Amino acid sequence: MRLLLFAGFLGSGKTTLILALARRAAVDRARVCVLVNEVGEVGIDGEVLRLGEMEVVEITGGCICCQIGVDLVRALRDLEQEFRPDLVIVEATGIATPEGVLDAIRRYPPQTLEALMTVTVVDPTRFEALHEVLTPLIEAQITGADCLVMTKADEASPEEMETAVRAVVELAPDTPVFVADSLRPESLRGFLAWAAVAGGEAAAGVVAIDAGAGEAAAP
Repeated sequence: MRLLLFAGFLGSGKTTLILALARRAAVDRARVCVLVNEVGEVGIDGEVLRLGEMEVVEITGGCICCQIGVDLVRALRDLEQEFRPDLVIVEATGIATPEGVLDAIRRYPPQTLEALMTVTVVDPTRFEALHEVLTPLIEAQITGADCLVMTKADEASPEEMETAVRAVVELAPDTPVFVADSLRPESLRGFLAWAAVAGGEAAAGVVAIDAGAGEAAAP
C-alpha cells in the first residue's frame, strides 16, 4: 500500500487533483481509497469526493495533525483491512502541515505501508496574501512536501504566478513543482506520472507541460 498525502490551504485545488489522480489510477486498475479530513461538523470536500468512483472515509472535528491523529491511524488500519488498497490518498485540512500528519502515521504505520509521499497544492492567486498572514503555516506546507503543484494557472496573472513560483522555488529548491491549468487537462500529465510511482524520477524545478507535444519541459 502506498500513501499520498495532500496538503494546501482551503480552496487551493486539492480535491480537483485527487479526483484526477483517482481517475488515472482507475484506468490502471488500482484500488484507491481516499481519507478526507475537514474542520467543522460537515466535510464539504468529503461530499464532493463521494461523487467519484472511489471509497471515501471522512474524519470531521479537527485537524489531523493536532487533534485526531489516533483517528487517522485507526481509519488507515480500517481501510487496510477492509479494502486492501493499492493507494490511499489523505486529503488534509487546509491548516495541517505535512510533517504533523506524517508524525501520526509514522508512530503507528499500517502493516502493508510501502511508500509515504506528500504533495502540497499552492494557489498563486492567493499566495502572496496567505503567505503574509500565515507565514509559518504556508512555509511549513511548502518545505515539508515531496512535490508541489501550482494550480489555477489559467486564473492567475503573470505577476501572481511569478511571485508564487519564485517563493516556492526559494523555499524548496530541491522539490519538483508542477503547474496545473484547469483549462488544459493535459497540464496534469506530469504530476500524474509522478504520483503514479509516488515520487519517481522528477527533477527539481518548475515543470510546464507543452500542450502540443505533451512533454514536460523545465523552463
